Amino acid sequence: MSNIKIIFITLFLLFFVSSLSAQTPFMLTGIKSYYPVVELNTDKIDIKYQEQILDMLIKKSQKLGIETKNFSSRSLAFLIGFIGVGDTLALKIELMLGENAIRLDTKESVFVISYMNSRIFVPQELEEELIDNAEELLDMFEAQYKEDNL
Repeated sequence: MSNIKIIFITLFLLFFVSSLSAQTPFMLTGIKSYYPVVELNTDKIDIKYQEQILDMLIKKSQKLGIETKNFSSRSLAFLIGFIGVGDTLALKIELMLGENAIRLDTKESVFVISYMNSRIFVPQELEEELIDNAEELLDMFEAQYKEDNL
């Protein structure tokens, strides 16, 4: 094999591998505003944690320069609730960005999930682990937002 072919193949593989390093399959380009939401789908978590997570969400958004004060048809939401895993009760926490989009073929407006990341875990110390996992999901969102908006 000639040196040019080896260099070409090496460059191609480097480009291919670097494209695999995205945080998720979603794209966060062009997001300038959204409406922040925290939904607790359980009465086993004190409402004060809903407010604390919402505050974390708003602060992270401000740090990224994303507007959250005015209503937007796009929402960034934490959905938190318990699910059964066999005989065990696990906490499921999801961070998702939902918005309206227009289908290209029918020009119909549909609601889509344009970002999603989640965790399922069996909490030992519910409140502490809830806040830690919410923080980690927000940090992953921040990292991808920065990466997608270089």
